[in-house]
Amino acid sequence: MRIWIFNHYAAPPDCAAGTRHYELGRVLAARGHEVTVFASGFSHFSRREERLTPGEKVATRTIDGVRFVWVRTPPYTSNGYSRVLNMVHYAARVLSAQRGLNRPDVIVGSSVHLVAVLAAWWAACRRRARFVVEVRDLWPQTLIDMGALRANGLPARLLRLVESFCCRRASAVICLLPGAAGYLQARGVPADKIHYVPNGIADFPRPRDPDQPADPNTADPGNQAADLIDRIRRFREEGCLTAGYVGSHGPANGVATIVAAAAELRAAGRPRVAVVMVGDGQEKAACEQLAHRHGLDNVLFWPPVPKQAVPAVLAELDVTLFCLRDVAVFKYGLSSNKLFDYLASGKPVLFASNAPGGPVRESGGGVCVPAESPADMAGALAELAAMSESERERMGERGRRWVYRHHGMTTLAGAFLTAVSEPARGRGPVTEAGL
Repeated sequence: MRIWIFNHYAAPPDCAAGTRHYELGRVLAARGHEVTVFASGFSHFSRREERLTPGEKVATRTIDGVRFVWVRTPPYTSNGYSRVLNMVHYAARVLSAQRGLNRPDVIVGSSVHLVAVLAAWWAACRRRARFVVEVRDLWPQTLIDMGALRANGLPARLLRLVESFCCRRASAVICLLPGAAGYLQARGVPADKIHYVPNGIADFPRPRDPDQPADPNTADPGNQAADLIDRIRRFREEGCLTAGYVGSHGPANGVATIVAAAAELRAAGRPRVAVVMVGDGQEKAACEQLAHRHGLDNVLFWPPVPKQAVPAVLAELDVTLFCLRDVAVFKYGLSSNKLFDYLASGKPVLFASNAPGGPVRESGGGVCVPAESPADMAGALAELAAMSESERERMGERGRRWVYRHHGMTTLAGAFLTAVSEPARGRGPVTEAGL
């Protein structure tokens, strides 16, 4: 089968970005399917162009059997009009970048934003291919619950219309959140059209080609992962429990809770805990200022590291940290890449969220505390510090076994293939004339 995936922010593991479609794609490619991922060369995480040379509008590269088509989009620095322009440019560019490629059997439009999904629908019409919607984030519900949009405002209503339009015309709707099926059914999507295919963890090694030169645009600048590992080891040599957060420092993550918890531990003279915060985002500067105000020498901020370097970083930690704000949209559950990476590392997870269920509770691979509660997080860190190393290892091993059993990418790729293979129910192929 020939599968196209429109995912604005997709990437292979050579940078700090989501690798869901790379991981799914390489499993499917190994089974003889042809997978093409259309993504932007401009990174949402580093805020720079990472794939295209000056003057280049489109670049194609096959990585471990997955063909990536990168398109040029304009830069942005914040979530304002420039980012909206970036999204619109992405849609226009991917529609022109497909010229000359063989017709696909199915085109998947993957949200975080709905402009990419609309582009996938239009391309499917033009190419007479099946159209599938993949819902990674609930738009516009997430924006409404985060306070970025008014529920009855014009932007929210327009996004609702686009959401309904795309889901009605899709042959299948893939959702990543365990509770999203109820949300989608309330929006009018038939239950038999919905497929739950969450994020997961690679369950066979990535091939390595020692003769392939490093890409200077995506190499780890300054060997940051090695330097970071050295700093973590120094904390441990000083007798600290090392707890690490690796991921986005965005408004939904509530990472200030981690800094505030470190301050509480310091003020109370509790067991010495070193906190390592790796990544970038809108809230990072505020967290750094908070740490500075409290004079915290046990909190280390570090820039993002390539996804392929994350396992080595996690292996050096004693505990991994996951936190989210208390936002209503999380009642539909979570499917966070970093959470699965944490569990796969075999390290205990301190899970600070009010989302129901979740892999940490189900696996017993960590400690769960309420969202946005520095006191509870500080108490849990003290509890983990009081454990013996072997106790923490047993806890982490429970999480590791659970995530490979339930979220191995080979199994998930089979579920993804089933979803994209199903023809639309109750209607013929979508054509321009039928719209």
